[in-house]
Amino acid sequence: MPPLDRRTILLAGLASALGTGGARAAFPERPIQLVVPFAPAGGTDIAARRLGETLARQLGQSVIIDNRPGANGIVAGQAVVKAPADGHMLLVATAASFAAAPALGQKLPYDVAQDFVPIGMLGLFPLVLNASPTLPVNSLGEFIAYARQRPGELNFASAGIGGTNHLVFEMIMQAAGIRLAHVPYRGAGLAAADLMSGQVHVMIDSLAASLGNIQGGKLKALAVTTDARQPQLPDLPTLKEQGVDVVYPGWASIVAPAGIAPETLRILSIAINAAMGNAELVARYRELVIEPVAWSPQETGAFMARDRAILTELVAKTGIKLTE
Repeated sequence: MPPLDRRTILLAGLASALGTGGARAAFPERPIQLVVPFAPAGGTDIAARRLGETLARQLGQSVIIDNRPGANGIVAGQAVVKAPADGHMLLVATAASFAAAPALGQKLPYDVAQDFVPIGMLGLFPLVLNASPTLPVNSLGEFIAYARQRPGELNFASAGIGGTNHLVFEMIMQAAGIRLAHVPYRGAGLAAADLMSGQVHVMIDSLAASLGNIQGGKLKALAVTTDARQPQLPDLPTLKEQGVDVVYPGWASIVAPAGIAPETLRILSIAINAAMGNAELVARYRELVIEPVAWSPQETGAFMARDRAILTELVAKTGIKLTE
């Protein structure tokens, strides 16, 4: 008999956890509410909806997507942290709200490390370093050399102070020994538009948002920030391949209010990880340029804690402040 694959084992575990017939576990006994800290139609929202569809089939209950944007995730976080810890209300936690915000000293009405319990990952979101088509460089090495020869003359755009694309470029400057002026915008779309027109020189952005413009020649992609090349641009090297020791994908995870029962946590974890191996979900994630990740609650929690530590150290080194 051929060996069982990971998804088969996970589904078997899920069936065992849920039980059958009258022996079925009490959870989930009603629809599950998955709170997303963004408005509908963005990449994270669409990923949550795709995951919700797959989870609903596995768990035998509807998964309702509840969009609660505002205040860098605080509106959504407050709704979930006050909910009963019974597994029926979950939160999509992001790098911005669960790592960057505490690292930057933002005042939060909850403790991201103590008031929530990690369940699993929603996915990893590859980032890319883009250069303006007007910049006379065609590789990361050429860009670094060009920047070193022109200290203080170049700039980088971001979607705002303390955002992921700001902080990741700060990591690159530290690792490469270069310094560019920061030009924060009110949103990545505005920044990307000025990058394409040559008003700013370089920018970290999501690969999903950049892919069409890269393929259309409107942006020069210099490197991806992930630990491996991405299938959408297989010829584009990573930062690390090109000598810049930075690996930082964007990410989102699924968390529950602290106090969730271990058995409920186990059922949710098995279901999420089985979903990450679902061929239909994987195909849809690839279309969205999202990497599915099947991690345990412990692995997810360690990853989130490590990211907070990395960003906290970066903020201490650079002196970044939300009011700068």
